[in-house]
Amino acid sequence: MSRPPADDDVAALIQLSGLVQETFARVADRHGLTPVQARLLCVLGDQPRGMAELARIFGVGKANLTGLVDRAGQRGLVERSPVPGDRRAFQVVLTDAGRRSAAAFHEDVTGELAGFLAALAPATRCDFREAAVTITHTAGHSAAWGPCRAC
Repeated sequence: MSRPPADDDVAALIQLSGLVQETFARVADRHGLTPVQARLLCVLGDQPRGMAELARIFGVGKANLTGLVDRAGQRGLVERSPVPGDRRAFQVVLTDAGRRSAAAFHEDVTGELAGFLAALAPATRCDFREAAVTITHTAGHSAAWGPCRAC
């Protein structure tokens, strides 16, 4: 019995996800980062974020997020700073070292991922981008997990 086309589409999406996650983890390791630390640097690359917002982006509780931020802070990659106008709130910002690390990671990971697309014809690449945007928007995917803008 053959599988329905939808099953093949799902299998292809799972296979692609695995390839991207494996590449992301391998490049993060090469930069001395865990995948979640690399993601934190990318999320913070375009702007500082509050702890509650980061917890929502990462889908974790504040206690788990505090540990992640503390470990990144101990490495000199991020720091907490007061939120202007709110004495009780803090935001997490990249340090200079964090920006350099984010930029180096971003360059390497995007270079490797772009290599996977090199075999596609320009029209196929355009169709791929449109399909990816449609899928992520339909799923309500957060823009906070987009390209690293620290570079």
